[in-house]
Amino acid sequence: MTEGTDATTDERAALRLDRRDGVAWLTFDDPEKKVNTLSSRLFGTFEGFLTQLENDPPRGLVLISGKPSNFIAGADIEELQGLGDPADVAAMINRGHALANRLNALPFPVVAAIHGSCLGGGLELALACHRRVATEDKKTKLGLPEVQLGLIPGLGGTQRLPRLIGVADALPLILTGKQVDAKKAKRLGIVEVTCSRADLESAALKLLEQGKTARKPKKAFGQRLANFLAEAPLLSGLVYSKARDGVMSKTGGHYPAPLKAIEVVREGMKLSLPEALKIETRAFSDLVVTDVAKSLMGVFFMKTDADGRAAALAAQYPGELEKVGVVGAGFMGAGVAQLLAYRDTQILLKDRDQDGLGRGLETIRGLFDTLVERRKMKPAERDLAVSRVEGTVEYAGFEHTDFVIEAVFEDVGLKQKILQDVEAAGPEGLIFASNTSTIPIARIAEKSPKPENVLGMHFFSPVHKMPLVEIIRHPGTSDAAVAATAKVGLRMGKTLIVVNDGPGFFTTRVLAPFMNEAAWILTQGARVEQIDKALTRWGFPVGPIALMDEVGIDIGAHVTKVLLEYFGDRITPPPLFDRLIEDGRKGRKGGKGFYTYGQGPKKVDETVYPLLDWKEAKIDDQEIVERCWMQMLNEVAYCIEEGIITNPVDIDLGVIFGFGFPPFRGGILRQADKLGLPHIVERLRYYAATYGDRLAPAPLLVEMAEKGSTFRSPISPN
Repeated sequence: MTEGTDATTDERAALRLDRRDGVAWLTFDDPEKKVNTLSSRLFGTFEGFLTQLENDPPRGLVLISGKPSNFIAGADIEELQGLGDPADVAAMINRGHALANRLNALPFPVVAAIHGSCLGGGLELALACHRRVATEDKKTKLGLPEVQLGLIPGLGGTQRLPRLIGVADALPLILTGKQVDAKKAKRLGIVEVTCSRADLESAALKLLEQGKTARKPKKAFGQRLANFLAEAPLLSGLVYSKARDGVMSKTGGHYPAPLKAIEVVREGMKLSLPEALKIETRAFSDLVVTDVAKSLMGVFFMKTDADGRAAALAAQYPGELEKVGVVGAGFMGAGVAQLLAYRDTQILLKDRDQDGLGRGLETIRGLFDTLVERRKMKPAERDLAVSRVEGTVEYAGFEHTDFVIEAVFEDVGLKQKILQDVEAAGPEGLIFASNTSTIPIARIAEKSPKPENVLGMHFFSPVHKMPLVEIIRHPGTSDAAVAATAKVGLRMGKTLIVVNDGPGFFTTRVLAPFMNEAAWILTQGARVEQIDKALTRWGFPVGPIALMDEVGIDIGAHVTKVLLEYFGDRITPPPLFDRLIEDGRKGRKGGKGFYTYGQGPKKVDETVYPLLDWKEAKIDDQEIVERCWMQMLNEVAYCIEEGIITNPVDIDLGVIFGFGFPPFRGGILRQADKLGLPHIVERLRYYAATYGDRLAPAPLLVEMAEKGSTFRSPISPN
């Protein structure tokens, strides 16, 4: 082993240099972390190793990871979040650029041998190498996800990637943070060779023997034309303008990073690489200290914290849960079954009749077909995954399922009956998870001889896209049942929060007053499009009225009735839902709601206004936004008081991942702390005096405002 002269012991452990048969191997393997990250802590070692390689050149150098599922996952986000001065950020980035430039300037071939996640700074370091090889493993993903943290690539990614694969192919990766597998990376030209994990070292050596010059991939005519247009002086403006329009339509301008990335790529491509990197450094340094970046990095830490707690919880369940039962083959049940089958789990899917079962199996097949169309699966892999789902209309076979997820209509009697049938057919100790959004789990568990094995597992629609699962434990639920549910949720790739039992639990309960207040605002004279645009401009992905159409107006009415039973005046709806349902308006699924559905673009159905005896009145956008999100905060406070949920991390993750509270705001508690609770209490009191006591501030908010308290900031990594 060859060691750097300026390295500390910790640095040497995270990065080591070996020579075998004239080839140098630089191995990243930080013993303190599950994944490798780039940080200034490694710079001293790296610089020392480069000096040795420059003074005593090998035949070639291979960069490789000692981790089983990770090359380098990116920069050390904790270090970035701790920097408050752009000058300090720039100094760190300039040092990183110098390292990457020295690596690229080595007189012998340098090959990046990639297995596992190669993201952010990890990919940028690989781009500084002369050649790249990646394994055809599901764990191998390449990408530049910095925009998801409110940043742009800062170690050369905005310049080296477009120069390598072309602007038209590079921009989508930079602007979306999309990750690609090894085969897609090869088609794009990011890597030259793909191989099995077992052949990674030999493939790297073969590339090394071929010298420093990489082979250019053969791209399709469309790719070549797009890159030509993007780089032609007279035409490139159209490409960048289109990219900017796309960013604005998706983000509403709330996220400065992708807009800055377009600017940096455009200006940098006119310059030499050293000059272009200066532009990247300035832009990156300015973005790191913005409130948006701090908030998004905070969300990253919150998710890391929640995932760590969920993994520790799941580890407490010793069973494998190789076969899972799903009762209910409707859209939700089919989505649950498909995702579990995709994650290598055997599924027994039951519905009440063959027609319902057939529709569910068809839905599952369609979801897998889409993955094949998008090249996420091979046809043979799809067929294998589909074969993991066994359909039935009987309970025969449930004796082999240790875990069952129920996903039927929100009817407590029906859910209790299914629970009894499953327990009668299933093995001793079977765990029953109900996908209910409103019914208290304790009520469902009343009919069970083993209520300790009953809990809630609340999914969000569509299951294959929405990242959150809310696990609900009633007072008698056992720790083992929660641990088993966490194991299933993590297998599905979900972010998990665990909450205590109560009507609507957490997410449904805090979303209901948000949508209810929007309905009141509508009846008081605001137009449908004004309400929705006000909230989407504020950062929500969809407005509350459009969301009612998506959820289903009939379902929304049912949820409101359930919650009204428990919360009374606080959730009293305007006389709106009954009129809509009587008129046959169920939302998108019925082709008729607040908006029109069918041929042509979606637009407000103007016939809804006379149906509601509506009279237009002036209500400004700020009032619309405040009344809706502050009502949500009010209910959050009640949930905290009642012990439904108390962890600030889980609260903010729940609202962001459950229904799209604007991530750039960092979560509802961070937004409340930012504005100040005295201000929020004052606004709620004003609205309560104007529109009714349902808007009165929750006692907890009043108490905290009087004491000058804030919610514990959830964005700290500590």
